[in-house]
Amino acid sequence: MNYQFLTTVSIREEEFRPRDLPDGWKRSPAENTRQWLAKETETAYYNFCANEQFRQDYFLEALDKRSLFHKSKAYILASVLKKNPLFIHEPIYTQKLDSMADRILKQYAVGRLIVAGDNRYLSGDLLEFMTGPLLPQNVRTRRNSTYFAASMSDHFTRESFFAPGAAYEHSDVCTLLRNPHIARNEEWQLSFYQSADRLRNHYLGHLTDVVMVDSHMLASERLGGADYDGDMIKTIAAPILNACVRRNYEYDLSNHNNLPLLMIPTETPQLRDANDWYARFEVVRDTFSSRVGQICNAALDRSIIAYNENLNLEEQQKYREETETLAILTGLEIDSAKSGVRPDLEEYLGKRTVQRSVFLRYKNLVEAAETRRAWYEPTHAEKIKRFFDSVDWDKVDSNVERFPYLAHQLKKNTPKIRPKPAADSELFTFAQAPDWKERLDKDTLSAVSDLLGDYEACLSRIRASRVPIRDKQRKSDIDRILYARGQEDVYDSDELYALFQQLEPERVTALRQTVREQCWHFMDAAERETFLLEQLPEAEFAACYDLLSDFHFGGFRVLGDLICDIDDENTAQDRKHLLRETDSPAFIAMMQTFIDQPFANYRDTVAARCRKLLDGIVRPALAVRYVVADGKRDLLWELLIDQIEKNVLRREVDYAE
Repeated sequence: MNYQFLTTVSIREEEFRPRDLPDGWKRSPAENTRQWLAKETETAYYNFCANEQFRQDYFLEALDKRSLFHKSKAYILASVLKKNPLFIHEPIYTQKLDSMADRILKQYAVGRLIVAGDNRYLSGDLLEFMTGPLLPQNVRTRRNSTYFAASMSDHFTRESFFAPGAAYEHSDVCTLLRNPHIARNEEWQLSFYQSADRLRNHYLGHLTDVVMVDSHMLASERLGGADYDGDMIKTIAAPILNACVRRNYEYDLSNHNNLPLLMIPTETPQLRDANDWYARFEVVRDTFSSRVGQICNAALDRSIIAYNENLNLEEQQKYREETETLAILTGLEIDSAKSGVRPDLEEYLGKRTVQRSVFLRYKNLVEAAETRRAWYEPTHAEKIKRFFDSVDWDKVDSNVERFPYLAHQLKKNTPKIRPKPAADSELFTFAQAPDWKERLDKDTLSAVSDLLGDYEACLSRIRASRVPIRDKQRKSDIDRILYARGQEDVYDSDELYALFQQLEPERVTALRQTVREQCWHFMDAAERETFLLEQLPEAEFAACYDLLSDFHFGGFRVLGDLICDIDDENTAQDRKHLLRETDSPAFIAMMQTFIDQPFANYRDTVAARCRKLLDGIVRPALAVRYVVADGKRDLLWELLIDQIEKNVLRREVDYAE
């Protein structure tokens, strides 16, 4: 469930999250007898962080899944953990648990909560669809007659929905809504279909990704202009949310005669000349330049005010009307891909008349963290800290706007289990004797150690080769200096880069070292000219001496910017070379396997080749002890996953201790 829906429901503070609850949890929230909307999300986060039994059961569930074969990684992880629970502290387990906890927390911070319900495709009654075309004269057999009579008399229950195979608990009423959900009047509460309908359960029970409604109702109009051609619908079964949605309206569930609707007007499609190339370009551009996200953000800023019961009624009514208008404009913007008629959004997107909400400011920061920042910009962590420090959270009364703060406090105040990796003797049968490492063959151990080192180096070089080269990172500083000196027409930064790129990489590296050692930045003008004559005596550099040696407006900084950028680029280019003269035969074999299969998963490809080389050194059953003896038992899961369980020491752990 997402934040857009939450802004429109009439939810009280004690239903959302009571203020007297602790910011974090030292005991499971499930033990608290009260119910609130974020309880399931906070319980899930606590379980992944601090519930020892849950952390074990999360992996052990794979043993009961029939779809997993015994050689799958998930099944082996579960089998090893069942045999010796101390493996739960190994990185392959803890990293997965931490990743799940971080994922839940990140979703919580941006308003995506865990609630009972699911996502399904909207459809009309498929039984009616199959039966409607049948004519009585086409019913020829007794079996056909029985089906025809039953289906013609089995009418879809009005004010209900049919969701085959719903795996969540539900009450009599659930809420259906569509994404994007901007304003009230875009959701519908319907009764859960009777489970005793044997006909539909028999013929349609396997359609677990479909939700069916009576197509004769105003379902599509009620759900923001949805239709039956594959629109995705959310079903919400959480009792708290259903009660809050019901509170929005004053009507009987069995009487929808006066149900408010947000009707999306139908626009006449715009006809364009197919022979006009510019018209074709505009059609393609408008089709893929959707402004739905911008409209949703503008609507969210208004809906937070419109549905905030702590504000005056006049202000609420004003922004409620604007929110509903934006909901209609969203439908028109979506339909514009087909009609070619784009709505005028200048009033809402052209100028900001509503202050950006705290929630969207945080959400924008989270999204910006996925992109690379400029070197002079604050780090993402610094921006987040500045954001939390700039907001007086005691004055924030909107439930949705509190999400970032609640997630921040939950992480801060919920202690995590600190992994304590067990000793080899507590995990493996072969490590019981104190001198087990001394009993291993020294030559074999040395060969295995060299191979594992080559394996890790091979993976490291492949990762380095995939990092994009960020050239000319200091170019903006050079352009700023030239502009400040009024020489932007005399010198061109790209030409300066091209000039210094003519130098040999070794010479650039040596020049960078010399600049650092002789403290170029602290020389006077005469010393800089002498330095340039010694280090760059070529005639083509002479024209730049005045610029490079001048103190005014930081001209002397240009030399450092140029050689640092070019040296960094040369180093990055060297990292792109996958094979080098000093590589060992085993390294070359693994790297060549990757080169031959560039589109396969590089870790799996290199690991498979390394396994073959390892099998040539020592039998797989014995290889486990050599890898462990080398101090790299984490690599067992990549190279010898099929040999781990037979070497695991059986052990029972009492969680009550």
